[in-house]
Amino acid sequence: MTGPTATIVYFGTSDFAVAPLLALLGSGRFKVAAVVTQPDKAVGRKQEITASPVAKVARERGLALLQPVKLKDEAFQCAVAELEPDIFVVAAYGKILPPALLAVPRLGSLNLHGSILPRHRGASPIQAAILAGDAKTGVSLMSMDAEMDHGPVIATAELPVGSGDTHGSLENRLSGLASRLLLDNLDAVAAGAAKPREQDHAAATYTKIIDKNDGLVDWAAETAAGIERKLRAYDPWPGIFAVWQRDGQPLRLKILAARPLPEAPFGLKPGAVYVTENKTPAVATKAGALELIKVQAAGKKPAAGQDFLRGYADLAGSSFESGAAPA
Repeated sequence: MTGPTATIVYFGTSDFAVAPLLALLGSGRFKVAAVVTQPDKAVGRKQEITASPVAKVARERGLALLQPVKLKDEAFQCAVAELEPDIFVVAAYGKILPPALLAVPRLGSLNLHGSILPRHRGASPIQAAILAGDAKTGVSLMSMDAEMDHGPVIATAELPVGSGDTHGSLENRLSGLASRLLLDNLDAVAAGAAKPREQDHAAATYTKIIDKNDGLVDWAAETAAGIERKLRAYDPWPGIFAVWQRDGQPLRLKILAARPLPEAPFGLKPGAVYVTENKTPAVATKAGALELIKVQAAGKKPAAGQDFLRGYADLAGSSFESGAAPA
């Protein structure tokens, strides 16, 4: 065993947090005394109780697993303190750690954040990088303080954002990058040799918690290029969709694959549907048009754009709504 050892309590929930946890376990240099993740939740139409990706790993590896409903719970905080952790490592946990909990580890708390801070602080940095059309993004290892993604940065690592990257594909690559960044710097933190640098707080940008209705396309406010980035940013969840008033009833239409076009036919208003030379439906936007390569009507199977038009010929010449999603 090389380098100093440290006792770690690991906080994580989503897929992004899995690879760093596995890297810690595989290194042999650190003791993972416990894993903290969010409680199992009911998901999907059938509301099946499902464990988080991190909880699944912890159970498979026989690790001590804590799933508090509230982080301010005294019993939970005492249980963590009794482990006498040297360091907390936090990665996509999904909740803000209160000051009393941050005070527990002897050497402080570290956060692996999926952006180059101070850009894209908050809950959805990976989606935000795609939405913004960033050419590159990365991971920051920071020392946590009481404010969200505010603490000094110990190290960063960058990678390019591909033109076809989805949230899922970019998250997977960033998770691997986070693993290497953590192991490259954790010995120095444990030895007290890390040199965190203050963020440029004036340059900070912020992201939000994404809601399923954020996937609604607002044709009057969004460009074709922006909608295509939104499609990739919200893949696999929540996806994007349009609302078509058909025979007086709103029909949700999921957009599964699309291509931005530089312009729509002259005179078409945003939301107006026309047919391209490829016999696929396309929709005018604020700037350009969006060709619908693959779609899915509510309650139906996915279909190529051309095939969808054969079953819903009245889509051509109609218009999609803009504005708030229906309840």
